[in-house]
Amino acid sequence: MNLDAQQYNYREFRRGMRDLRFHGGPEPGQWAPDFDLPTIDNGRFRLQAHRGVRPVVVEFGSITCPMTLGARSALEKLFERFGDRAAFVSVYAREAHPGEIYPRHVSEPQKMGHARDWAREDGLRWPVAVDSLEGHTHRAYGALPNPVYLVDSTGRVAFRALWAGQEGLLRRKLRELLTREADGEDPVTLGEQENLLVPMLHGAAELEHAVGRGGQRAIECYRREMGGFVYGFEKIVSKISPLIHRSRPRDRF
Repeated sequence: MNLDAQQYNYREFRRGMRDLRFHGGPEPGQWAPDFDLPTIDNGRFRLQAHRGVRPVVVEFGSITCPMTLGARSALEKLFERFGDRAAFVSVYAREAHPGEIYPRHVSEPQKMGHARDWAREDGLRWPVAVDSLEGHTHRAYGALPNPVYLVDSTGRVAFRALWAGQEGLLRRKLRELLTREADGEDPVTLGEQENLLVPMLHGAAELEHAVGRGGQRAIECYRREMGGFVYGFEKIVSKISPLIHRSRPRDRF
């Protein structure tokens, strides 16, 4: 594995503020970088194949990311409502909180295995594509832990959000995208959203489960990096997760 892959696939989580704003990645109105990636069902997903056909909802995530798990309920509802009019794909990125159970990725088969576990554990019903070890696709889209991009039928980014766990916001944007495309607008530009409150609450509710998937080392690393106060608060929120995510079964390890 080359140096770039080692840097991208870090051994331990390190606290940083870059995840709280967009830094790079395609902006609304720009062409969405094409990707052609293997999927967990031995197929492939190519973004360009959907040009001229229908919009695409592109999410990035991993099995050890609380924000990804927190977004699951929102994306399930969106898929139920729009899955017949828009394509959905989740791209498996690097491990947000690697540990002894789900360590950093060092081989393509290992990363594929993590992605298959994720899809099975969380019941994903849409395609799951697996990025390269170096994260070529993830990096092209900004390398944030759990962003979501709405790509219009022309292949341009119509909207992007820092976190995928915003069902109401994404429902409105998807409805608007489909309506404006039906009216002949080309391309459709709907802006971006960096709102933190709602997705952070959903992510905090899944902290214990998602980081715990990585293993005890992942938990200890997170506690060390975030500090006792933040970690303690998020653990309290995670205890009321069934109240926040009423529709999701409590499939704890």
